Amino acid sequence: MFFFIVMLLCFGVFVALAYIFNAKHKIVMPLISAVAVSMLVQVLEQFYMSSIIVVAFILYFIISSIRTFKHEQFQLMVAILFSTSVVTLIITSTYFKQPVVPSESEMVRVMFIYYPLLILFISCYTYMLLSVFNFKLLQSGNPLGYVMGKVRGFRRMIRLLWIASRKGLNHLLQQDHAKLPQVIAAILDNMGGVFVKFGQVLSTKKDLLPAQYIEAFSSLHDQVKPLSRKELKEIIDSRIGDLEETYEDFGMEPIAAASIGQVHLARLKSTGEKVVVKILRPDVKQKMSVDLDLLIQFVTRLSERSSKIQRLGLIQLAQGFKTNLIEETDFDIEALNTNLLRQAFQEHDIPIQVPRIYAEYSTKQILTMEYIEGHRFTRKVTSDVSEMIMHAFLQQILMIGIFHADPHPGNLMLTQDGKVALIDFGSVGYLTEEERAGMLNFLMGYSRKDTKQMAQGLAGVCEEGELLDVRMIERRLGRLLSEASFSPDPTSVMMRRLMSMITELGMSLKPTVAGAFRAIITLDGTLSSVDESYSLSAVSQSFADQMDQGQIVKEQLNKVKGRLEDYIPKLLELPLLKENRITLAREDNHSLTDFVGTLTVGMFTVICMVIMLASFWVQGEIMRFVLAPLSMSGFGTGMIILMMSVIKQLKPKS
Repeated sequence: MFFFIVMLLCFGVFVALAYIFNAKHKIVMPLISAVAVSMLVQVLEQFYMSSIIVVAFILYFIISSIRTFKHEQFQLMVAILFSTSVVTLIITSTYFKQPVVPSESEMVRVMFIYYPLLILFISCYTYMLLSVFNFKLLQSGNPLGYVMGKVRGFRRMIRLLWIASRKGLNHLLQQDHAKLPQVIAAILDNMGGVFVKFGQVLSTKKDLLPAQYIEAFSSLHDQVKPLSRKELKEIIDSRIGDLEETYEDFGMEPIAAASIGQVHLARLKSTGEKVVVKILRPDVKQKMSVDLDLLIQFVTRLSERSSKIQRLGLIQLAQGFKTNLIEETDFDIEALNTNLLRQAFQEHDIPIQVPRIYAEYSTKQILTMEYIEGHRFTRKVTSDVSEMIMHAFLQQILMIGIFHADPHPGNLMLTQDGKVALIDFGSVGYLTEEERAGMLNFLMGYSRKDTKQMAQGLAGVCEEGELLDVRMIERRLGRLLSEASFSPDPTSVMMRRLMSMITELGMSLKPTVAGAFRAIITLDGTLSSVDESYSLSAVSQSFADQMDQGQIVKEQLNKVKGRLEDYIPKLLELPLLKENRITLAREDNHSLTDFVGTLTVGMFTVICMVIMLASFWVQGEIMRFVLAPLSMSGFGTGMIILMMSVIKQLKPKS
């Protein structure tokens, strides 16, 4: 009976608050909140905590209606529950335990003015600290899911360590044994899922990894159990609409299945068109994020234990793999990539077909696209076709700035009418104007055998390129050109050895540029397998011949001119001109935003300290109950945030 009375009272209070604050779901949310409060009160009644719970939930209901806190509800709830508990316990153990009984009017002021004010302000302080320290559990939208993910991660780590010890990995790392590639491949295979997919990606990196690693990783296969008919129907019904009403025909057997999702053929009921439907597996993001973090830890440990593995650059590959895989789990990104490249191909008259996306039948978890009938790129093709494809990719990289980053044979198709189609745009690279200019400079220098221009272009696409020794790079490029000239396809050899040279010199290509080079190398291998007469050297030379270099230079000059026309008037407006000289203030290590933030917190701390000191001297009820506790709490909070900011600024930059 007590439970239902408390629930009805709380429901009435929450409904009234919902209407006062114009909250959404004016019946559902108060009902859920009332049930939660009533259950907590029932459990905690014997511990004299029921009043704290009720007050905390009422304040939480009020504050959570503020737009600022909409996305951090759990963090806010913890802050309010903590502050309510602390303030209640302090007032109970001090104010209500004093020998002289307060007057009735004072009691009313304390309970209905000072008490909620203290809770509100100390909740804000606690919320600030939780935000500064960035506790991942509190930042998570699903705390229970976060904890379960941690548990799964611990179990997966134990399994990984057990498999590694059983395979004798530690001994092989110390000995640098020839069996190491097979053992690493076996560990990845036993772990399954993300680990197998990473091994499959590594098997395509013939430009970076030795042949024994490529051979070992090529044997990995991602074997997963397809989703059941019931699971498929539940996903489609909840995301798009009733399966029977949406599709005239839906093939329940997937034409492709992987750890991320699976692909089905279907026919739309509204138009009768045949489509391809990609479906993301349920909870794949949570499971995948755990395995991706564990994979990076595993690869990092391998690299630390073996200098041979460290030189392979597996850590950078694993980090890039993580970024790409996370993007592949959001079909909104793939739909955007597909539409952008489809539009770019049409604007630049590139004769490659890109499937159309059906936006009305697509979500983040389901992607519906045009069905292109044809076969995978495994049969022999003519030299005209292979040349056209490589020209199209060079144009994507050098002229458009958006390129398909994974052109392996499975993503290229020959249609029934002899045309070329490109599919699967989950991995797409975007190059900035500066990156395109650097790559273009390098390739133009290569076509002229001008090592100076090649070195300048390479420096332009490397991290911290301005610090590189261009002359030394020029000498190494000259040696590479000489070595490659003895090969039947010097460009192909040059591209592969270039990546090794960059690693040996301790240089680092910008991630998107490295992806562009890898895409060219991947496509080169694909085309070599289907066209015996194909030569990257001949194709790149024909592409250079087709390019109007004078027009390219003219376009670059026009861009520079346009920038100057934009910048000069803005520069003249700045108050920096003194005595016909420009005086510039420069910050080497500290950004203006961090400086202003630290200054603001410092001022906040000083104000709280002044109020705190004043509250000790000024006698009065409001000082005793409000100003002194608030200023002390604020001073402590400000000092913690200020110290964290200073430590962050003094910490050496990695």
